[in-house]
Amino acid sequence: MHGTYYLIRIFLSSVLLLSVITASVVFNINDIVPSSDITGAASVFVFRGSSKKPQSGTARAKAYSAGAATRADNRQRINRQASAGRTKKAEDARSKTALLARQRARERNARLRQSNILTARAETQLEKGELEQAISNFREALKLNANNAEAVNGLSDALTAKGIDAGDGSDEATLALFAEAVKLDPKNEIAFMKMGEIYDELGRNAEALENYEKALSLDPALDAIYLPMGMAYAEAGNDQKAEEFLVKAEEKGSATGEARVTRALILERNGRDGEALAILDRAINADATYGACYVEKARILVKLNRQEEAAAVLHQGTVAAPGYAPIWFETGVIAYNRGDYTAAMEAYQKVLELDADSAQAHANLASVYRQMERYAEANAQYRAAHEKGIDKDPDLYSEWGFCLGKTEEWDKAVARLSSAEQLGSTAVDHNNLGWAHYNAARNEAAKGNEEQAKRSYEAALQSLQKAAEMDENIASIFLNLGAVNNALGNADEAVTALNRALALEPDWVITLNQLGSALRKGGDYPAAIQRFVRSTTISPDDRFGLYNLGELYHLTGNKREAKRISDRLRKVDPTLARRLDDVLSGKIVLDEAKRQIRRNIPTLRRIPF
Repeated sequence: MHGTYYLIRIFLSSVLLLSVITASVVFNINDIVPSSDITGAASVFVFRGSSKKPQSGTARAKAYSAGAATRADNRQRINRQASAGRTKKAEDARSKTALLARQRARERNARLRQSNILTARAETQLEKGELEQAISNFREALKLNANNAEAVNGLSDALTAKGIDAGDGSDEATLALFAEAVKLDPKNEIAFMKMGEIYDELGRNAEALENYEKALSLDPALDAIYLPMGMAYAEAGNDQKAEEFLVKAEEKGSATGEARVTRALILERNGRDGEALAILDRAINADATYGACYVEKARILVKLNRQEEAAAVLHQGTVAAPGYAPIWFETGVIAYNRGDYTAAMEAYQKVLELDADSAQAHANLASVYRQMERYAEANAQYRAAHEKGIDKDPDLYSEWGFCLGKTEEWDKAVARLSSAEQLGSTAVDHNNLGWAHYNAARNEAAKGNEEQAKRSYEAALQSLQKAAEMDENIASIFLNLGAVNNALGNADEAVTALNRALALEPDWVITLNQLGSALRKGGDYPAAIQRFVRSTTISPDDRFGLYNLGELYHLTGNKREAKRISDRLRKVDPTLARRLDDVLSGKIVLDEAKRQIRRNIPTLRRIPF
């Protein structure tokens, strides 16, 4: 039996190679699911693209957008520089105090004099940090004298101070304070800087950059905004400006791991992979616990076809930052793509320990279980991926439907493959839905539910006819169409479909067996014998072909050849050979032999590919 599997594996590998050349749409024939019928009435599931479609890594780390930690660092630096700027302004104001006092004392107009008095009082309150009182007095001073420049500038400073004191405030009310401040004093660089920060946190990138640029034009020494400007320009897609400011930020010692990763992404996007890797190394040296560095370095190495180095980097990351789920995710991707399914499984399980809501980790783990032939576990993971948001992916539904078929849950398989067909609507999707209906029908027939079996066969026929109309160059479609027509007793239609399958794949053993069965049902024993001879020549250990050939020789009276075939079958499958001997000896009539064999021979669930 193992010899049979080995030869079929070799044969199907050849078929796969030929399909790349002949098919108008390339699909790999990766799984054959024979029924328990001794004719070997197999049906074929076709994966969309490939059963081993490579998995992809996560999206680019942070995708040029500053995270919460970087924003918090930016806020602290900006606030420190804002406070320093306000202190300098206060010192400048104090140096003018005597001059202003003499000027105000000479004022003879009562309203103007009162405005000056209120301004002086507000300035003292501002210096003491009594912001509400200062703002109130500055406003009163301006009511008395709208041209009081000191009151205008003082109110702008007081509003700025109040906005800074709001701390983490990034709401519209805080923004309004700075907006009024710059309206009063268009040279208030601190207010512009703080407005840029708030717009940045609100995700209003263009307005953030506009205000940062105004602040910098007023005071080029405001280096606290180099980093947020670099990140904002990166998010806006201005790589040149982004790199300029990120370099300045690093020179000032304010670069974070996130900033370095962002710069590396920019360099990599512009084909400067070596520089990107060097920056990521600096990032790892600066902060070994920042997990995104390892992920991005590994991603670039994979792109450069340096998978082993990438795997080593990720292993380093799992030690340094074990709580960072994307490192484990990338580890799973690399392990899966190189066929190390145990390592991939463990990596994705770790992802889900850290992030149970990762739909893609559930989907990838499902594919791992599918490759390991742990179909029940695969089904559970496909279900989780679907429930957590992957609900429009025909590939996922198609793979899930296949695994449900492997666990004999044919109604569910039909439902999932119907979803794949609705989303994808390719010939392969219709083929696979027909495959599920066909096997559901066989399952119902085995339980004696003949009416339900007939309905499922007819549904299979409808799906497979659609598939054949859409693509005349996929052999599996016509094989399945022949199998369904065989089951429905449509011998002529079965022969037509199976001959088309053979025209596409001339030496496909399962098609030859199906065609032999159809010709036999149509009463053309010589032609049927010819097909079974061909199948057993291509695959000498083809147990289904040998058994049927032995029966046909018996039916046509060729006892010598029937005995010779029985001897060959005995070397391949002694149990099946004994049943054939009983038929040849007349101990069991042919129909009874078939019934007994169906009852006693274990169902062959899968021929490995």
